[in-house]
Amino acid sequence: MIRRFFWLFYDHLGSVIALNLLWSALNIPYALIAYTIAKISLPMGPWVALGGMVIAVQVALFSPPSLVLYWAGASWVRRREISLREMWSRLKGQYGRAQLLQLILLFASSALLLNAAFYRDFSGLFGLFLSALMAWVLIALLLVSLYVVPVLVTQDTNVGNTLRQSALLAVTHLGHSLLQGIVFCLFLAVGALSGIGLFCGVFAAWGLWFSVYLRGVLIEYTGERWEDEEHRSLRDIIRPWES
Repeated sequence: MIRRFFWLFYDHLGSVIALNLLWSALNIPYALIAYTIAKISLPMGPWVALGGMVIAVQVALFSPPSLVLYWAGASWVRRREISLREMWSRLKGQYGRAQLLQLILLFASSALLLNAAFYRDFSGLFGLFLSALMAWVLIALLLVSLYVVPVLVTQDTNVGNTLRQSALLAVTHLGHSLLQGIVFCLFLAVGALSGIGLFCGVFAAWGLWFSVYLRGVLIEYTGERWEDEEHRSLRDIIRPWES
């Protein structure tokens, strides 16, 4: 998977950066809402701040404009070229469903966070157990969230089916889903440490990475095959004229 992602990223490096900039522009309203949520929650104690950051990340990074990144990633993984007209058509056609899915996930996450905070105030082990249970359910929900927009892009189905398929993939591939959650955090860390990286390529790179992973998972159900991969090495980067 790493090799396949690397060469796809290398072949579409310029497009990855351009798409990330386009996504950043389309995502400005969601980024502003996320910033406001984070700014309000940070001074209100560690637990409120943590909950606020979870919601802020969901608002900013699981937003409808991310459709363009996952659609481009899904197309590149299948060796299809992309066009702005087709991208715009896909964004318009799926925007409403993506927005509804995001609102459902935000509502569920908020409810779990409030329940965890409520049970934490209970005395004894029972309150601690219920609070921890809510936290684990929240983690499971966040793993499902990773699949929602990519599944909507590739399957183009309704909201209910998208949620069911995302939950099924997250549960049946739990270990890989946890790993993808860790990789997602690493991409975010790289974007944060690099300053403008999140806006100039990192999130589009994540979209391509997850598209490669999801294609491999879906092949188990669809019976499709990977396209023949070119045999390339680092020499094709260092000395491309010899390839």
